[in-house]
Amino acid sequence: MSLRKYIGILGCCFVLTIVANAKEKAVPTVMHSWRLVDGFITDSASVDTSYINYPMHDAVNDYSIANTYNGNLVSPIESKIYFKRQEKTDLLFARAYQPYLLTSQDIQFYNSTTPYSRVAYKKGFKTYREENDLDFMFTGNVTPRFNLGITLNYLNAVGHYESQAGKRFNGSAFASYTGTHYSCQGAVMFNSLSNFENGGLASGANLSGNLEPEDQPVNINAMSGLRHISGFFNQRYSICVERERKVSDDSVAIDYIPVTTFLHTVEVNQTTKRYIEESALQDFYANTYFNRQHTRDTADILNIRNTLSVTFEEEFNKWLRFGATVYAVNECQRYGYTVPAVKAPFVGDYNLSVADLSSDPLRLQTDTNMSHCWFNNTWIGGSLYKKRGKYVHYAFLGDVCLAGYKLGEFRVQGNVDGSFRLGKDTMRIEADAYIRNQQPSWFLQHYRSNHFCWDNDFQKVYRMYIGGRVAYPTKYVQPAVNFGFEDVMRYIWFDETGLPVQHQGHIQILSADVALNLRTKYVAMDNNVVWQMSSSVALPLPAVCLYHNLYYYGCWFRALDVQMGVDMRYNTAYYAPLLNPATGQFMTQSKTKVGNYPVLNVYANFYVRSIRLKLFAHFTHFNQYFMKEKNYYTMPGYPLNPPVFRAGLAWHFYR
Repeated sequence: MSLRKYIGILGCCFVLTIVANAKEKAVPTVMHSWRLVDGFITDSASVDTSYINYPMHDAVNDYSIANTYNGNLVSPIESKIYFKRQEKTDLLFARAYQPYLLTSQDIQFYNSTTPYSRVAYKKGFKTYREENDLDFMFTGNVTPRFNLGITLNYLNAVGHYESQAGKRFNGSAFASYTGTHYSCQGAVMFNSLSNFENGGLASGANLSGNLEPEDQPVNINAMSGLRHISGFFNQRYSICVERERKVSDDSVAIDYIPVTTFLHTVEVNQTTKRYIEESALQDFYANTYFNRQHTRDTADILNIRNTLSVTFEEEFNKWLRFGATVYAVNECQRYGYTVPAVKAPFVGDYNLSVADLSSDPLRLQTDTNMSHCWFNNTWIGGSLYKKRGKYVHYAFLGDVCLAGYKLGEFRVQGNVDGSFRLGKDTMRIEADAYIRNQQPSWFLQHYRSNHFCWDNDFQKVYRMYIGGRVAYPTKYVQPAVNFGFEDVMRYIWFDETGLPVQHQGHIQILSADVALNLRTKYVAMDNNVVWQMSSSVALPLPAVCLYHNLYYYGCWFRALDVQMGVDMRYNTAYYAPLLNPATGQFMTQSKTKVGNYPVLNVYANFYVRSIRLKLFAHFTHFNQYFMKEKNYYTMPGYPLNPPVFRAGLAWHFYR
């Protein structure tokens, strides 16, 4: 979708926002918001209207403080911090796009006494290399119990190097009904992403030379695309008892206390990944199996998931203060993959081996076909939890797959948290752990594409994790420490040839994430230091990642909130993984270290209280002008963008 069409849609939505808020104020704004966790457990969520640090928010920086990507705002990406990595979908080839995907776990539901909406626009100013990020959200209650809403986002970044442009367009329509006994929520989401692939700068590139970034030579000119469409519907019915609650000396109120809750969730999603070369890049890749003229690789997965559960609520029992849930999950998956179109005596069969493809290329036709296979997986599980109470809460969960491709897969996990007063403030302590036995993705076992083909018989990956968090926020000092240790047996990674390999042993990852935010009346400094260690070269990680943000904040004229500051990101040098454009996977390499380069940004941020309007100006990577070493790569061959001036606004509407 073009920027002009998107602005038209956004204009219509803006008119809807004005109309919805045009009525005279009748009631104060009271808003409740929540998300779904694991498809059947609801979790409260806050509505973010804060202006602090707004200029730094984008898809890359929100993922983690240090990332491996191609330097552009729309890019395949992997966090350099191991415990920040996400997996939102089952499609192996979509994992490099996790921060950009809008999925069921990202949908926020609302129940509000007045309509609420948000319009935001950010722009990067560079002639012919501009960035545009538009965002819209609207929600409102039709009745006191029934809420509707939509979200839209368009992000377009041309990039400063050749064949680097990327684009994302996503959105959702969501609704919820909250009744005494029956409640439901559902949403439909779509995601469309595309980015050009340049394979990194070519050997003749020189960041310290006189060439402009767009004139630097690159290795290839290809394109990747990702589409993710999904929808889900969650409904529950609670059997309740009535309890009287004294309101005053002469009146009582009736509360409905849930005893047992029956729940059903259905979720359908399809994810498709494509990789396109107008002319097959036989010089860049070691092998070309299907087509010598061009490349049209496709992989997709269709997932249909049903969850049924029965919950015995903790509110009902005054003596045993915990709840319990038993559930069953059925998952139907269809994997789609590329197969070669071959001449007789062969047919377009997936069983054609890699050896067959390599031995007689004359059997290959000039195009490729798609084939599919289906799997059905069934889990049963249960959980025990305590969410209510002032001091201690816990949740324990376990499930196992009884049938299907993932037969034998299981997980056992638990979380405990508690709060207690220490002096004038409250200390919070959390601990969590899990044991997981995971079946590798089917695409790790079998895959066909124009440049990469494999057949494997990988065993299940066994993970054991223990971690925790301690936080003690005070008025002026806000320390928090996160720590984690994971032992992974039979870890799977992509080696220097771009093929998946299974490690026949254990890999340990140890991490400490320390945050220390300091506050005075007008000056603040946010500090985040992450130390991590990996026991194997199969999982390379930088030893230290840093983020520091020093800023002034205050209120001018009792009407304008102001924040001005400078922030820095840094990670130590290490053998960073390298992006394989054809598969979208990050593969190990042992030739070039990247890192040991700070990135500094300066910004000014304003919030007009009377009209709830945020405004900012942001100048990124300004230290490039005075750094002697121009070694600002996120991975070998992929440098950061040069200095960019960005500005934007966000406007919140509610009565």
